Amino acid sequence: MTKKVSLADIAKSLGVSKTLVSLVVNNKADAHGINAETQRKVREKIEEMNYQPNVLARGFRTGKTNTIGLIVSDISNRFYSRIARNIEDYAWSKGYSVVICSTDENVQKEKEQIRLLRDRKIDGLIISSSQDNAEYFNKLAETGLPHVLIDRTFNGMKSCNVSVDNFGGARMAARHLLTQGFSRFALIAISPEHISTINDRIKGFESALSEAGITIPPDWFIRAPFETIEQTVKETLQKFYQSGNMPEAIFALNNNLTSMTLQYLRKLSVKVPDEIALIGFDDVLYFGFTQPSVSAIEQPIDRISEKAFELLLKQIEKQEVAPHERSAFLPVDIIIRESSVKPN
Repeated sequence: MTKKVSLADIAKSLGVSKTLVSLVVNNKADAHGINAETQRKVREKIEEMNYQPNVLARGFRTGKTNTIGLIVSDISNRFYSRIARNIEDYAWSKGYSVVICSTDENVQKEKEQIRLLRDRKIDGLIISSSQDNAEYFNKLAETGLPHVLIDRTFNGMKSCNVSVDNFGGARMAARHLLTQGFSRFALIAISPEHISTINDRIKGFESALSEAGITIPPDWFIRAPFETIEQTVKETLQKFYQSGNMPEAIFALNNNLTSMTLQYLRKLSVKVPDEIALIGFDDVLYFGFTQPSVSAIEQPIDRISEKAFELLLKQIEKQEVAPHERSAFLPVDIIIRESSVKPN
């Protein structure tokens, strides 16, 4: 078995101290006055000898691994993949790496991922949780583990958090459709229904309709289980089409639902917006280039990512987070395109 290269081996080969090599490896060389040429030689020797630091052992020794965890429901969702991309950039600029996990909306899987990441001595967590109350995270807060909840929040939580105006955004969507003269609406959501973002979007949309004296028929209120989202959307639209009694407009509660809805309406040869209008929550780049282009509520993804990492870094670095800074509530906007505009 090949002997693993150590810091001492690197130091011996260069004729310098193990401490000097350690400072270079841990990006502390500049702070200790080690010149650029010496740093270059150390890094070249590290690469030449294929030195692999034991991050876990260093974490036990120093209390830091310079690693954070990002836990979301589904990293393939473009909303979360953009957040992950941003957080990776912020983390890298501060000397941190990111471990990304998807929970598939499974609470037990989420708890196990948190346990595994804690066992690996990660320095902090950013989490979009699938749980139904604040109890677990309040206990986590008591342990002192730095963490930030994003997107989804809970009543009575002690955790730092970043969320957006889901209720207000859904009201924007409803009011826009109402101004277009639509009065018969379907809503496509995902389950589990306890997720705060979904609940707030449903309530916001229904509140604007209620003010106009309109309710959504039970058969047109669709809840797609996470495991069968595509199949549920497909079957729902087929039923609408085959019944000969279709809604005038559909509100889809995230970008995946919106994309699938547009896709299957096309397969059914249902023209958008001529025969049915469509608006979604979460804007994605390609919504501006589809035929028709798709209206959507836009979330401030860059700001969500930036604020979440800022709050996490403050906790990791033991900086005080003032009470009024612990919760960031960000506005959303509506992007009106062809899919929701009633033809003349």
